[in-house]
Amino acid sequence: MSKRIALVAGGSRGAGRGIAYALGDAGMIVYVTGRSTNEQTTDNRRETIEETATGVTARGGLGIPVVCDHTNQTDIDLLIQQIQHQHGRIDLLVNCVFGGSESHLPSGTERRFWERPPEHWDAMMSAGPKAYLWTIRAAMPLLQQSPAALVINLTSFTPDQVAGNLYYDLAMQTINRMTHVMAQELAQTTISVIALCPGFMRTERVVDAGFASAATESTTYIGRAVTALIADDDVSRYSGQAVFVADLAKTYHFTDQDGMQPLPF
Repeated sequence: MSKRIALVAGGSRGAGRGIAYALGDAGMIVYVTGRSTNEQTTDNRRETIEETATGVTARGGLGIPVVCDHTNQTDIDLLIQQIQHQHGRIDLLVNCVFGGSESHLPSGTERRFWERPPEHWDAMMSAGPKAYLWTIRAAMPLLQQSPAALVINLTSFTPDQVAGNLYYDLAMQTINRMTHVMAQELAQTTISVIALCPGFMRTERVVDAGFASAATESTTYIGRAVTALIADDDVSRYSGQAVFVADLAKTYHFTDQDGMQPLPF
């Protein structure tokens, strides 16, 4: 089989960048998407999709940056058309475009649900479950061209946990439930779909906010989880489930970059 084709939706920074770099280490062709470019960054951040794509290529893969706002259907359609024209399939789709973290929402953070402004709901549900669903839906024709495609939806907590405030919890559990139901509808195909739960990661935002010492893991850890999953010929056994990166580390015998296996939340 030729090199696997991956799409990392939301790869300019954070978990997406860590995953893209790990896929580069595995020699994959990686489409890195997002809104932050060399010409225009978002949220006053300096990281860009071009920077991530360059890192993928430097690691032995091929990084292809594509500007895409995953809340915009036209952007998504143009992205899928480009992948169709250039490679004709998608073997791995990783959704990590969630835009509702407390660190960059407008005023009203750390409040109870009745005290929060309406824009918190939009931030967490649109740049989260809605963006994930639209991207997967558009990518289905190319996922179906793969002999064994894998969709990974980044989430935070498994269904039996409470994920912070109500809006955030609803967004995360919507992703988990979406993954579960998708797996049922995909049962007769060669496509598996998994919700993946990291721990407290040392992302660029976390470091800049001064919380690096409290964070338990680097973004390398989730990247290694993704590469372990895509390399597993029996990965369909996880389809529909929400799984912890830490549990996969035990199963697949990988570590974080410091040689440790950090525990989940």
